[in-house]
Amino acid sequence: MLYGSQPGRCTYRVDPMKRNLMLLVALAGFSACQPAAAPAVEAPPAPVAEAAGPDDGAQALVWALSPSPVLTLAFGGDGLSIACEEAKGVMRIFFAPAWEKEGPFDKAVVHFGDKSFPVTIDAAAMKDDNDKYSPVYLLPADADTVTAVMLANNARLVVTNEDGEQERSGTLDEAGAFDMFATTCAQINGLR
Repeated sequence: MLYGSQPGRCTYRVDPMKRNLMLLVALAGFSACQPAAAPAVEAPPAPVAEAAGPDDGAQALVWALSPSPVLTLAFGGDGLSIACEEAKGVMRIFFAPAWEKEGPFDKAVVHFGDKSFPVTIDAAAMKDDNDKYSPVYLLPADADTVTAVMLANNARLVVTNEDGEQERSGTLDEAGAFDMFATTCAQINGLR
């Protein structure tokens, strides 16, 4: 629409309703051109820990120290654990044998760093015939063995029978669990 009649000047005015409608259409067009919101990023699923056997639950793959009911240093991934009872002067070593190879395992050696110690089967832990397939081993908790544990950052148990050999070990401990276990074991057994 042309309004006004000034010579040399022409004024063009838009009806306010039409102007608002054009602004609304322009805004709608601009909003349609905006990039879409970034999709929500999902956290990756937590890794599943390996289990020692077909019936074992998933456990963390680190050496973990548990003070009760018995002081225990355990590696869940291989089912290997070492327990130290108060005033017993002995460490008990447990492991989960591979399900495809069963015992009895008549010879066993535990390694802490560069130190090796033969271990014996705990006859008192043999309650029934099935216990011979997963025996509990005994290691004296003396100055040599406790010091070896204190200086180690991993443990390895090698068991042997007529069918061959099995080995259980953990990952390197960087949290100081071996030192804490050995220090506490020494204290509760009167070695310090």
